[in-house]
Amino acid sequence: MRPTLFSTYFDVAPEEFDRAGLLDPYVNTDTPLFIDPLLIDKSANGVLARKGIDQFRNHFEKLVRLLTIVEEEGDPAWTASERLLSLSEPAENGLGYSKNARAGASRPREIRRQLLRTIRKVIRLGSKDPEMLSLMGFLEPGVGSDTISDFTTKAMTEALAEITHEFCRRVGVNLYANPLSSTTLPVISRKGEDKPFVLIPRDVVRDLPVTDNWQDVWEAAAHNQLLRDKVSFMLAGIVEPTIKEQKEAIKRSVTTSREVFDEFLKVVKSSATSYNENDDVMGYYTFRKLLADHPRLSTGKQYDIRKGPIEVHNVILDALRVFKHHVENGNLWEALWAGGQPKRERASQLLFYAIADAYCRAHNVDISGEPNMGGGPVDFKFSDGYHSRVVVELKKSTGQVEHGYDKQLERYKKASETDFAVFVVIDYGHGAHKIRRIQRLRDQYRSEGKRASEIVVVDARRKSSASKEGRLRL
Repeated sequence: MRPTLFSTYFDVAPEEFDRAGLLDPYVNTDTPLFIDPLLIDKSANGVLARKGIDQFRNHFEKLVRLLTIVEEEGDPAWTASERLLSLSEPAENGLGYSKNARAGASRPREIRRQLLRTIRKVIRLGSKDPEMLSLMGFLEPGVGSDTISDFTTKAMTEALAEITHEFCRRVGVNLYANPLSSTTLPVISRKGEDKPFVLIPRDVVRDLPVTDNWQDVWEAAAHNQLLRDKVSFMLAGIVEPTIKEQKEAIKRSVTTSREVFDEFLKVVKSSATSYNENDDVMGYYTFRKLLADHPRLSTGKQYDIRKGPIEVHNVILDALRVFKHHVENGNLWEALWAGGQPKRERASQLLFYAIADAYCRAHNVDISGEPNMGGGPVDFKFSDGYHSRVVVELKKSTGQVEHGYDKQLERYKKASETDFAVFVVIDYGHGAHKIRRIQRLRDQYRSEGKRASEIVVVDARRKSSASKEGRLRL
């Protein structure tokens, strides 16, 4: 499925979102960003900084009042708390993990119960700060950034609806009555059903809330005397504590007293920053630009995909040649780096998706992102009907390249019932030995008369004026 931006769906100039400070999300797949409650009152958006934060706090304060009078799990106050802490995914803000069609999904009931137990424990310490919710992803297993983001969205839907309504009214997007709020909203039509949609100010989203980033939390805690002493006490006797032991020590430390918990919350608040558009670690802004530039992407040769999987395979190799060219000879490599460090694999996947989609549309080839065919989720599956299938896997040179080529990709091919596959190595440097080994494996398979998966190496090293001599080529 081709990712479609809100701006494209409603024919709004992308610059309007930039001027309004709003995220331009996808409407048919999730944007991999999340709302962090710690950023709401810092927002430059006046409606969110005033009304949004009040709505969030009022909603959470109701939950606190209910949990304060709970006598035992299952009593009326506990049941009301469960209803108030809805963990169903709001399918109307475009944020989350899903890479395919969006669909609301409720978290398991036990996660909600455990989250309520932890919040209740903190309340008993005497802390009632609603922003403690941001810490729950760190303190409670199973509670991730998407859970926190979804709860926050639901709590301040009216403020988000007001922001969305005003923006859409100004740019000429049609608005409709809806069950989400008292304010009319734009709707997305999908599978015969209209879904109301809310837009999010981009200065309250991040790729991962700070409490999901273990390194940031540990460093923040280590620079605070009170927390450092408390954690050191919890780790006493452990010579080389593991990350799990360190994390558990912080969890036990911050839930021993209100003073320690409030200090930890203060430390985390000071570390919270919104998604950096310049670093763009998830490749969202670069991907957005590539989607807008689709008409200028050359679709190369003409292929007759009715001839079978070999032609689909050739279409994909053509798209990879363009992707490789823009990374190695253009400036697309910059989109694969953040602060001197390689970005996550998701960034390179999104950028390749943007280019590959132009080729797939030109030749009527179906593209699926991360389909699970029974052998695990491969990055991409391209197909023309049932029989002409090609799978593509992208791997950073810093990862398990040999295992990915020789084991993972073979499982994906078998599950997809195809012999055609391409293994793409995004080489950030120091990966030559791994690449040579999988090339030898490929050559060995071919010498044995087998169809070996193609290998495409993309040199994503940071570019300078230095010669590119010595680059590995196929």
